[in-house]
Amino acid sequence: MKKIRYIIVCLLAVLFGFSPPAKAQDNPYKINNALYPLYEKATKHRNETLGLRVADTLYHKAIRMNDKKAQCLALTIPVIYYFNNEDTKQLDKAIDRIQEVSRKNDYLQYYYFGSIYKVNHLMNMSNTLRALQEAELIREQAFADNYPYGIATCMRMMGNIYYARRETRTALSYYQQALEYSQKNLPEQDLSHIYWNISMLQQGLKQYELAFENAEKGIKCAKTPPNEYACMLRRCTLLYALDRTEEFKSYYQECLQMTDKYGKTRKHEILKLKIYNYVLHQQYKEAHALADSVSLLQDRMSFHVDIYSKEKKYKEAYNGLRELQHLQDSLDQLIQSADLSELNVRIGNEQLKREAQSLQLENTQLSLQTTTLELERTKSQMEIEKVNSVNNQLQLKNRSLELSRFKTEAERKQTLMKAQQGESDRQLMRLKFVLIFFCFFAVALIFYLYSRRRSIRKLQGKNEELTIARNQAEQADKMKTYFIQNMSHEIRTPLNAIVGFSQLLSDPNLPLDDAEKQEFSSLVMHNSELLTTLVNDILDLSALESGKYAMNLAPHPCNEMCRVILSTVTHRKPEDVELCYTSEVPDDFQIVTDEQRIQQVLINFLTNAEKHTEKGKIHLHCSLTENPGKITFSVTDTGRGIPVEQMDSVFERFKKLDDFKQGSGLGLNICCVIAERLHGEVKMDKTYTGGARFLLILPLQ
Repeated sequence: MKKIRYIIVCLLAVLFGFSPPAKAQDNPYKINNALYPLYEKATKHRNETLGLRVADTLYHKAIRMNDKKAQCLALTIPVIYYFNNEDTKQLDKAIDRIQEVSRKNDYLQYYYFGSIYKVNHLMNMSNTLRALQEAELIREQAFADNYPYGIATCMRMMGNIYYARRETRTALSYYQQALEYSQKNLPEQDLSHIYWNISMLQQGLKQYELAFENAEKGIKCAKTPPNEYACMLRRCTLLYALDRTEEFKSYYQECLQMTDKYGKTRKHEILKLKIYNYVLHQQYKEAHALADSVSLLQDRMSFHVDIYSKEKKYKEAYNGLRELQHLQDSLDQLIQSADLSELNVRIGNEQLKREAQSLQLENTQLSLQTTTLELERTKSQMEIEKVNSVNNQLQLKNRSLELSRFKTEAERKQTLMKAQQGESDRQLMRLKFVLIFFCFFAVALIFYLYSRRRSIRKLQGKNEELTIARNQAEQADKMKTYFIQNMSHEIRTPLNAIVGFSQLLSDPNLPLDDAEKQEFSSLVMHNSELLTTLVNDILDLSALESGKYAMNLAPHPCNEMCRVILSTVTHRKPEDVELCYTSEVPDDFQIVTDEQRIQQVLINFLTNAEKHTEKGKIHLHCSLTENPGKITFSVTDTGRGIPVEQMDSVFERFKKLDDFKQGSGLGLNICCVIAERLHGEVKMDKTYTGGARFLLILPLQ
């Protein structure tokens, strides 16, 4: 009955969500936005008296705002409340009221909302015959209203009732009629829930292939993720029923990924799939434990029977199947008893007795059939026990023979051991003399090997020192050659430009206007600066590495020094680049350092940023908080940045990331040497991704 109730609740949810287009509002039900919070609160507390009070407030506000749909939505809360509390009298009043208002407001979906709850209440009270009669009246009303959605809903409702009465084939027929009617008259509706119902009943009739096809169709036509997820669970269940094990395992993982989003209302089906997964992985103990947590007795027994059969515990499976059959017979008898009670009121005690006798006869026949099956099972069990007894006797005989063989073998081994003991004593004496000789030999050998190893280690140490010296000489030769090649190219390029443009400017026969002369003069000055920078870099590197250069330490205003540096490089920046300076220190803050070398490092950082930044911003910043206890100068640009794989090599000597850019490849290496002499460091911020960010970090003392 819980399964049927769940199916009906899903049906109500679909009906409840269906509504004709309304004036656009910013909420799912297209009602006035001011009313929607009240509806949410009423829905949240729909099983409490607070929900009734909020729903009443919502209804009267909806009347004042003339929101007819909100009026109908407010009246759904009392229906749900009295239905869940099984208050028949108040439920009938609430249903009559919502049907009257919904028909008046021309929102017929809420009229059939009330009708479905009425039928569902009758089913919960086990009055399935009255539920059938009520459903027939509702269907006639739907045809009279010419309301296709109501007609399709009634067909599904009839299927639900017959399924509750365990008349599976009749229920399947109604679901198929509902599907055909919906496909013809409601082509825009989501039909996945009907395919789900059809697939479930076909599985119960062991029509597994048809059930699988309908589950597939439900997935394809689902228009909401929860409905698609429900049909996916059906498909996964049928993969297990069809023994398509590998497909089940793969699809089961896919279903689990959607469980967190949509599995809250599908706990029973997820539980069933988990049991199947345990069975396929032969984790039978976990499967039984999970089956024990199933609330519905019939399902719990069915799971245990299936697990026992997979374990090949046929006796337990048979006993469970027998108990399950008894339970199903009891449920059938309950339904039949309820039908008999209703018929007793309608057609009289005499006919009721005849039906009872007929049912009793059928039950007797079923009992006889069950008894026959039990007898056959008992006979089979006895035959199995006889075979087991014969096997046990054979095993006992085999064990006796094995014991006799072990005793004979033990006596033989004992005789051999006595003969071998005397021989072992004689060999032991010989072995002692041999061991003494080998001990003296081993001591002499160890001393010889130890002396030889010491000599080898000394030779290896000398060889390693010679190898290191040779490698250093080769590396120095390579660096010298590379330095000469690089410098000849870097010096020749600006020198050629200076000579060429100077000849053009000094040629009196060449007509040049003032703009061209100004441009050529700028180019000569620019290349002169490049040549000067290159020579200065070489001289600085030589002086720093020779150890003869002494740092001129003195206190200097930090902010003033940075502004001077910024003004020095302003003329080199591209037109679309902004050059700015910010500081966390006051203007009177001073640091003790070599001002010339600090300027050299920061100018190098800024010049590199200007080379590789075409537009955006170059930002010089002074911070005392980024590295506590130290002062940090940072240059950040929005240029093309440095590839991750080259970040660790940018400070190497003669390393240039772009061979087509002017430069010697010495600037950043010189910056490293200067920072070391000032007891600081330069590094690149690898976490910055908007371009490149270089840091100069110095101690405050």
